[in-house]
Amino acid sequence: MFEEIYHEYLIHKNEQNRKERYEGNEGWYHASGAGFCSRKLYFESVEKATPTNPVNKKSMRIMGLGTAIHNEIQSSLLYYNNINKDNINKDNINKEHIVLDTVHNFHTEGEIVLEDLNVRGYYDIIMEDRTDSKDDPYIRLYDIKSIANFGYRKKFPRFGGGETNRNHSLQLATYGLAVKEKFGHLDSMDLVYYNKDDSRMKVQTVPLGTMNQARMYWTTIKQEHSKGLPVFSLGTSPYKDWMCGYCQFKDHCKPPNFK
Repeated sequence: MFEEIYHEYLIHKNEQNRKERYEGNEGWYHASGAGFCSRKLYFESVEKATPTNPVNKKSMRIMGLGTAIHNEIQSSLLYYNNINKDNINKDNINKEHIVLDTVHNFHTEGEIVLEDLNVRGYYDIIMEDRTDSKDDPYIRLYDIKSIANFGYRKKFPRFGGGETNRNHSLQLATYGLAVKEKFGHLDSMDLVYYNKDDSRMKVQTVPLGTMNQARMYWTTIKQEHSKGLPVFSLGTSPYKDWMCGYCQFKDHCKPPNFK
């Protein structure tokens, strides 16, 4: 019973989010799709096909947990902003754990639009950093990712040299293109990883040069789609063969066996 009620609630929340953010904008590419299969993006944003392979209940709950973690972290940053704007009583704040000054100011869940690339989306966190008392603050961009322990350990092994995730990096860099355009500069990009198994958190820096890769990716996508549905080509359509099994447009696409 509880599983079914929660599942229906998640469907409701997802539909609410779709209407608020994407209804009427179906022809735009989603920034969160950076690095994914070109055919998937075509069905989603060019053909505007109706998904025929919905996410299963377990996967939807996992994504719901990720959303809850996102919301909590972002709420904590807005709480920090309010402390420094004297909107919250500071008497009970542990001054050893939080800096009570205005060197940092956070923005969360802001819309980005890249008209030349036909891409829109929502960044997680921008921090204006005045640590060095600059008139023009450092602009730092962050994206939150919640992952299981197995993936977390691969990204942050005991002796360094961890893996990076291409899609995560390109997604963040896509936001970075718009943020740099808005503020005139961007000084750093980082992925904030949250371990869903034990709640550890670590940051992985993404080089600013990745923004060039993101622009090239979306430029290529636009060029491919202007010619119609891309042909199957492992590495771009799809990026990896196992991803087809999780694609909501699998029935439209009818992928071959790449083995």
